[in-house]
Amino acid sequence: MDVIFVPEQGETFGIEVGFFDTVLEIKEKIEKYHGIPIPKQSLIFNGRILQDHRDVEFCEILQHSRIQLVVANSELSAQSEIGRLIMKQNNILPDPPPPHQPPQPQKEITSSKNNNNNNSSSINNNNYNKLKVMVKPKSGNSKIAMEVNPTDNVGELKKELEKLQQRMQFHLPPEGFFFIYDRDVMDEDRSFRWHGVAHGDTIEIFNGTVTGGS
Repeated sequence: MDVIFVPEQGETFGIEVGFFDTVLEIKEKIEKYHGIPIPKQSLIFNGRILQDHRDVEFCEILQHSRIQLVVANSELSAQSEIGRLIMKQNNILPDPPPPHQPPQPQKEITSSKNNNNNNSSSINNNNYNKLKVMVKPKSGNSKIAMEVNPTDNVGELKKELEKLQQRMQFHLPPEGFFFIYDRDVMDEDRSFRWHGVAHGDTIEIFNGTVTGGS
């Protein structure tokens, strides 16, 4: 079947793909026919980044589906462009910048009482910045409430779960596991903020390991 690819710059083009082709095989065809190196390609369909190990059937790609093609000059520019396209496809407008506030004068802390109050305030601010997420195993209806820092990598959540399983009545897959958020595989080397995780969201645990990736 023919699939349409829409780059941000340049002309739209079509490529014939098989129903069981993987995303990586599609990228190989783009590199072969259009000379775009695979590491520089990111494919976005229905507001999601397509993972290399997934196939056409899983991604629900059909005849004449239109897929956004992001060609990166650098990793930073790729992330920025991908985020902008996903927000555009989902009709999400970025939050307006906060109004400018003049810097507050620094107060000199001289007493131990003031020092204690300052430490308490710092702790409360740290707790406020944390995200409370629900982690759900693939089998069963129980969920585990976890607190994470938005800037931490997803791999930190795996480490915390491995520590908790010895004290709580739940079991992690012994053969390994990975996380799914919003129907997409989470990259353990990326932060929760990068994945768009918000307070109260659910992250699912799936058995197995992830190979490939953009």
